[in-house]
Amino acid sequence: MGRKVRKNIGLAAAVAVASLASPSVSFAQGYDMDCKVILCIAGGFPSDCGDAWSYMIDRITDIPPKPPFGFCAMSDGTEYTNHDTRYRFLRGRSPQGYHCPDGKQLHFSRREEDDGPDRITAFCYTHSTVSRSWGDDSERRVTYHNQSVAIPVNFELQVTLEPGTASRFVSPLYRVNYHTGFVTPTVEATQ
Repeated sequence: MGRKVRKNIGLAAAVAVASLASPSVSFAQGYDMDCKVILCIAGGFPSDCGDAWSYMIDRITDIPPKPPFGFCAMSDGTEYTNHDTRYRFLRGRSPQGYHCPDGKQLHFSRREEDDGPDRITAFCYTHSTVSRSWGDDSERRVTYHNQSVAIPVNFELQVTLEPGTASRFVSPLYRVNYHTGFVTPTVEATQ
């Protein structure tokens, strides 16, 4: 998604939530960081959301981890709750803990070891071919073409603003590795 489109979506999301929270323009200047995180998630973390990104990463990497944001106070002091935020922590012991770029598939296998950690194999590829040898030792061999490294991810996040209304807006599904800074789709705040 282009930078201009993301900024327009971010602006639309900000206007939608700001109009719910306060009829005055002062909301845009006075919202708390938790509200800013909600708006920035919806808007694709445009360049002015670096502080919200850092705040969210600090929360989810805290021990014990916290949700990506906390109480978002509207101008009347009530909590903004008309959102559906879905997030989960991912582990490298499952296929969900890896990302492949568009056009590639993930190969994932896990073999439990008795004398140490499980052996995980994860890589991306474009297509595979199968060859067989015939005879007494009939063997099936799979060749994976155009292999590349599968990128580990450990968190995914998506927000829906105003679910069940005509103003409903769904953010992209972000997949993040908060140790390396990898995010897909790419967000401006981390660049």
